[in-house]
Amino acid sequence: MKHRWIWIILIIILAIVIWKVVVAKPEAGDNQRRPGGMMQAIPVELAPVEIRDMVERSTFSGSLEAKHKFLVAPKVSGQLQKLHVNIGQRVRKGDLLAQLDDRLMQQEYLRANAAVEVARANAGQAELSLELAFTELERTRELVERSYISQSEFDHANSQYAGALAQDSIAKATLNSALAALNTAELQLSFAKITADWSDDAEYRVIGERFAEEGSQLSAGTPIVSLMDISSVIAVLDVIEQDYNRVKIGQNATIYSDSYPDQSFTGKVLRIAPVLQESSRQARIEIEVPNIQAMLKPGMFVRVAISFQTKAGVQAVDERALSKLRGEQGVFLHDPESATVNFIAVKTGISSQGHVEIVDPPLSGEVVVLGQDMLDDGRKVTVQGRGEK
Repeated sequence: MKHRWIWIILIIILAIVIWKVVVAKPEAGDNQRRPGGMMQAIPVELAPVEIRDMVERSTFSGSLEAKHKFLVAPKVSGQLQKLHVNIGQRVRKGDLLAQLDDRLMQQEYLRANAAVEVARANAGQAELSLELAFTELERTRELVERSYISQSEFDHANSQYAGALAQDSIAKATLNSALAALNTAELQLSFAKITADWSDDAEYRVIGERFAEEGSQLSAGTPIVSLMDISSVIAVLDVIEQDYNRVKIGQNATIYSDSYPDQSFTGKVLRIAPVLQESSRQARIEIEVPNIQAMLKPGMFVRVAISFQTKAGVQAVDERALSKLRGEQGVFLHDPESATVNFIAVKTGISSQGHVEIVDPPLSGEVVVLGQDMLDDGRKVTVQGRGEK
């Protein structure tokens, strides 16, 4: 008996729950109906259809590189005796950057210089001997013609002259070789002083990195420092195939950096890679950015907005106005006389600064920018606010 009452109570509770869920559930839309069955007006916010100038932009992520950068390395091996510059320092053409230990080079130079002096003396002696041999040859020629001496004596003088001529040639060649060795030693000695040099007319360069310390034993070609030109920097981007054909050399770009949140920089597209990387289907784009105050540094992460096209006097609406109804994209146009909205299918164009171009059809008045998720064509609305024009 006791169990039967428990079952009866459970059945009653279950019936009450079912009634609340199914029978007493309000019909969809009842909360939008006024007493008497009339649909309640939906609160919305409006914004005007505008005629404005629009610039189509796309934003890309990238990083900065120096406009020019190269490594400074010795042309000869040696110990780094003194490094005269450090990171961040400005240098001009001809400034001394580093000095190698040149004691052995100086000895080679002195040895080569002494060899030149010896060769020059030998060349002078050989030239004098040649002159004497020539004089003797001419004398014996005259005597043999007068039959004062024998032909063998003339032949001997001629042989002496030929030998002197050969010795003179050897002495001159030896002198030239010694002079070349001296020039080489002098050049090697000059390489011990490593100076700043570049081909363009830039006023200065900046030391970007330092790779060696004083006392290091360096081989020819071992980097010591890097020199950078940051009077302009290059923003390097990778753009996808969809945007590649829209980027053109000379297009304007605006550069933003987290280091300067309240400031932007301007640049122009400088170079466009002729190929896309097969692995990523992206192409390298380089944008030159003037950097007179040297605020931008190589390696910084940047966002770059490139202006693709500019349109003057186009019809536009707030981009929030775009919505979809039964699969069509359009806007809800407000009718102030009937306090209703009409859904208008639209064809859009470019987007810029929170607005979108309406290519077709022509519109006038105001469109819904907030609350359209609850709207349908012809629905009553009540205006709760208006966006800024």
